[in-house]
Amino acid sequence: MTSPEPARTARSEYREAFWTLAVGAPAALSVLRLWVESGGELQTTLLLVANVGPLNLSAALFATLTQLATIILVALFTTGAVLRAAVEGAPEGSRLRAHPPRVARVVAAAPPWFVVTTFILAVLTWKIYYLPLLVPAAVAVSQRQPWRLHDRWQIGVGVCLLALAGYYYLVGPAAWAAWTGGERLIALLFALSPLVACGIAGPAPDWFARVFSVVAQLAITGLATWAVLAAVQTPILPLVVTEVKTNAAPGTGNEVEFLRGHIVSVDDVHLVLLRERGGIRYVPTDDVRSTVLCGTPEELPRFTTLVRGYHVEDSLLRAIGRRVRPQVQIDPLCRITGTVR
Repeated sequence: MTSPEPARTARSEYREAFWTLAVGAPAALSVLRLWVESGGELQTTLLLVANVGPLNLSAALFATLTQLATIILVALFTTGAVLRAAVEGAPEGSRLRAHPPRVARVVAAAPPWFVVTTFILAVLTWKIYYLPLLVPAAVAVSQRQPWRLHDRWQIGVGVCLLALAGYYYLVGPAAWAAWTGGERLIALLFALSPLVACGIAGPAPDWFARVFSVVAQLAITGLATWAVLAAVQTPILPLVVTEVKTNAAPGTGNEVEFLRGHIVSVDDVHLVLLRERGGIRYVPTDDVRSTVLCGTPEELPRFTTLVRGYHVEDSLLRAIGRRVRPQVQIDPLCRITGTVR
C-alpha cells in the first residue's frame, strides 16, 4: 500500500484547518458577544443565552458580522493568491518555492465556490465606497490581467476599456462630487481602485514576495484582531427607549420614567431590558406606555456623497431596503440620552 503524496497530505491538512477556522470562529464569536453584551456578569450571560435563540443569534451575526468576515476573507484570498503566483513563478530550488508562505497554502485549500460566495456576499454587504476595492481583489485572486481575458489581446483591451468607461460613467459624478466636497478618501477609492487592478496580477519578484509575505500576514492578523474586537462590541439586541408608568402621585412630574436599553424578551408579564449602563430591568407589561426604536451612534453617517441616489455608507442590501422602507426621522427621545435612565 503506497503512502499518500506529501503535497496531497499537506493540502488535506490545510483544508481541515481552513474549515475548522471557518466553522469554529463564528461559534466562538457568538459566545464572546453574549458575554460582552452582558457586561461580563455570569447570570446576565446565562439569561441572554436562554432568551437569544440560535436562529436569532445567527441572524444577528449575519447582519452585523458578514461585512467584517468578508473583509478578512477577501484580504486573505487576495494576498494568498499574489503569494501563490510568486511561489509558482519562483525558480526551482529557491527558498520561496521550498518554503511557501502559510497564507498561500491556506488559500490553496479554499474551494473555488467558497471564494466566489465570499465575493458575492462582499458585494451585497460592504459599504458602497469599499466596493471598488473588489475590482483589484478579484483580479489578484484570478491572477489574470484584465486585457488577457481573451486569446486576442486587442479584444481584451477593447473589453477592458468598455468596462472602465461604464464604471466611470456610473461612479464618475459621485467621485467628482466627493472630491469637490472635501471627501477625498471617497473620491480616491472610486477613481483609483480599477487602475490598481491593471498591475496586480502576475508573479512578483522573489525578494518582494518574501517581504510581502511577512507584511501581509502581520496585516491580516491585525485586521482579524480589529474585526474580532469590533464584532464582540457590536450590540445584537435592539436598542429602545421605553416610557414606563410609575407609582408616583399625579402632578408630581414623576408619573413616567424613560428607560434606555436593549430588549432581551417580551411576554404577557414582563418586558425584560438590558440597561445600556448595565443591569437587567423587569418592567411589567401593563406599565409600558410606549417604546421607541433607536439607532446607535455608529449608524450615523459621516459622508454626504451619493452614488446614483444611494448613500456611500450604505451597503447594497441596506440601500435597497431604504428604497422599500424610507428611513424615518430619529425620535427626539433617542437624542436626549443624558436624561434617559
